[in-house]
Amino acid sequence: MWHKIDYNRLGILLLPTFLRKQSIVAYVQTLLIPIKSLHYIWSNWRIENIYKIEHSGQVCSLRGSLNDKFDSIQRRIRIGEGNIHDVLYIYTEGEHQDVFIHTESEGQVIWLRTEAETADTGLDFIVFVPEGLYNTQLDALHAHVKFYKAGGTRYNIFIDE
Repeated sequence: MWHKIDYNRLGILLLPTFLRKQSIVAYVQTLLIPIKSLHYIWSNWRIENIYKIEHSGQVCSLRGSLNDKFDSIQRRIRIGEGNIHDVLYIYTEGEHQDVFIHTESEGQVIWLRTEAETADTGLDFIVFVPEGLYNTQLDALHAHVKFYKAGGTRYNIFIDE
């Protein structure tokens, strides 16, 4: 490839043949150390940018990039729907609606949930992460998701149970 350059070999090849002695070659290779260092930094930067271009805000791609960066061994990060629980509205009999509070003898259990726990969360997706990552790298997780998510989508990061 055009970007893979062996600077030690290039330094030797650019020397005139009558100057290709061991001491002069070592001196030229010493002069090339800063250029090799810059090339190494640029090469890593290029690989990171190619990785960013290859991933998008789609669920499978975002989940893969999150797991690659934050949990590459166990891959426990997952992305779920924004709806955690369905909303069940409770009405009285006088309102002539379909659902009303049942007695204990009828056996139906109705869980009362907060607005944050119901389907009306206002979130488009939820990122579930292990507790250790949540406690130590929450800001990095937010920055990573914000980089990849589509504009206008809303999300939150919760601890996976």
